[in-house]
This record gives sequence, structure tokens and C-alpha cells, in this order.
Amino acid sequence: MVIYQAHKGVSSDYPENTMRAYRAAVREGYGIIECDPKYTKDGVIVLLHDRTVNRTGRNPDGSAVAEETKIADLTLAEAQRLDFGVWKAPAFAGEKLPTLAELLAFAEESGIRLKIDNVWESFPPEMRDAMLKQLGKSRAHIGVTCKTPEDLRLVAETLPEAELHYDGGDLSAERIREVTEIARGRELTVWVCYDNAKTAWFKGTKADSEVCGRVKASARLGIWILSKPEEAEEAIRVFGADIIETNGELKPTNGTTKL
Repeated sequence: MVIYQAHKGVSSDYPENTMRAYRAAVREGYGIIECDPKYTKDGVIVLLHDRTVNRTGRNPDGSAVAEETKIADLTLAEAQRLDFGVWKAPAFAGEKLPTLAELLAFAEESGIRLKIDNVWESFPPEMRDAMLKQLGKSRAHIGVTCKTPEDLRLVAETLPEAELHYDGGDLSAERIREVTEIARGRELTVWVCYDNAKTAWFKGTKADSEVCGRVKASARLGIWILSKPEEAEEAIRVFGADIIETNGELKPTNGTTKL
């Protein structure tokens, strides 16, 4: 059985990283929600892909935010005055920027698993600590993504119940051994990029039988990011994917699927 992960929620059909997209992931049977943490000027962890609000945020009247505006330069109250749904379609007008606290509460209630993107690694130390502390207090089923062995070790030591995800560019046998040793029997997923139009920007290692076989020997294999049935078939049948990440174009059955 293969787990399907909703990238930014069901972002193909709903405004990305909104509660509406996250609720859709549960309703449609995805096994995991991937989300992107950021922080506001007043130190609240929120969920937004970009460092700025301009691409997905709109003024209350639906107009674009004129000047480039970093989410870190807005308080939560200021950010939540913006509309994060109408950019996708008029039907989604009124969607607010969600906080991590909201998503954690939703995950606790619904039972959906969460995967925190590795962007947290770029936070200032005080915000990294604040996020990890917040995750540690939650009863939700949480996974945290890391690009470096050092941060993977930090998460392993700080959050003993969390799933560990590694998606660094180094997928050598030596690096796989290193992150596996850090995990020490914990549930570890190593992520590999699928080569398609959506990932053309990524210059790191792409999925092939050799790389995926190396991962499968000691960890779960996650493959990102897929949108076509033929891609999913190759990821599962050829590469042996345990988790497939999609924006929502691929639909699971109860969080898993068989081919």
C-alpha cells in the first residue's frame, strides 16, 4: 500500500495552505498533509509557502498587494486581514491565513498526519525553538522534514515521537547511512525528486532505480511531486515508493492506493 501526501493540502483544487485545502485532504482520503511554516512579526507560526504574501494574498477588496510584503514583516492581525482564497477563484473568497496552532488542532481531531516542510531550518534560532516547542506540545501525528543531518538529529532529540523526513540533496550511500543512524530505528522517510515538468527547476538528484533502491534498503521512500497516473505507476512499480506527494491531481483511496 502506498500513502498519498497532499502537498500544501489539496492545492490543485483549493487555495494552497489554507484550512479549506487541509480539510479537503481529510475528506478525500489523503494520508498526510504537507505544510509550509513561516512566522509573523509578532512571533506566530503560520502556514504559507512563499516568504511574501503577494502571490496568494489579496487585499479585502480582492485587489493585489501593491508592494512586496514579507510575512515576517506583518503581525498576525495584519496578515489575517488579507484574503488568501480569492486569488485561486472567487468561490474561495474569505479564506484566512491559518496558524500552525489551527492545523495542529485540526490534525488532532481528524487524525491526519502532518509533514512540516524543511523551510523551518532557515528560521532565526528563537523561531526554530518556538516551532519545535509548539510541535512537542501537540498530540497530532507529526513529521518534520530536514535537509541536513544536523537538523535531523536536533528533531530526533527534541521530538521523540515525531516521524523523521530527510530530503537533502545528498543521496549518497554514505549520507543514507548517516541519516539512518541518526533515526536509530525511528520511522524515517527519505525523499527523492521525480523528474517531470513540475520539478524541472530542481537541480539535485532525480529518482532512478539505483537511488531509490539505495533508499529502500534502509528507509521509507518518498517521491515528489507527481500529477499523472503514469508517473504514479512508475514511482510505485519501478521505484518502490512508499509515499507519493501530489498537489491533488492524483486521488487516493483512504490515504493509500494499490496499482
